[in-house]
Amino acid sequence: AVVHYWNEPEPIRATQGNQPGDLCPGYDLQVITKDGVLDETIDPTKSGKVTVINFWGTWCTPCVAELPYFEQIAQEYKDTVQVVAVHTHLVNETAPAYIGNKYPDATMIFAKDYPIDEQGLVGGYYSTLGGRGTYPYTVILDEKGIITKVFVSSLTYDELKVAVENALNP
Repeated sequence: AVVHYWNEPEPIRATQGNQPGDLCPGYDLQVITKDGVLDETIDPTKSGKVTVINFWGTWCTPCVAELPYFEQIAQEYKDTVQVVAVHTHLVNETAPAYIGNKYPDATMIFAKDYPIDEQGLVGGYYSTLGGRGTYPYTVILDEKGIITKVFVSSLTYDELKVAVENALNP
């Protein structure tokens, strides 16, 4: 028999969306390594860890400038946090060489977004998570896949660390 207590909280049943408090939609993204785009995929929402999803591009100067902070977080919190750096589908052929040159042994996982429009201008996961044409764009999830923070601009290491700590210790 199941015993219920009056003060027992209702389970959280968040609806899917792209704002803090929403359940992050899942998406199978192709993994990228220094060897190219792999057949292997990753769904950032299924790690069971706090997950940092960073949308970036090799052509985006602020993206490239903040990428070391994401790698640092991936290393410092490797047991409790997954970092997925999702390269825009625009000019993604530059990503494997860049990863090989700058992050050959990265702890963070690199992945590739998919185009969703005929012109190839809009990324599928980027758009689903609320991206509207500006990079970098970062979404932080708690271990249940609930969005805890969205950044529509570059981050400092300290801003990223605070957001990760808040997701780990709500």
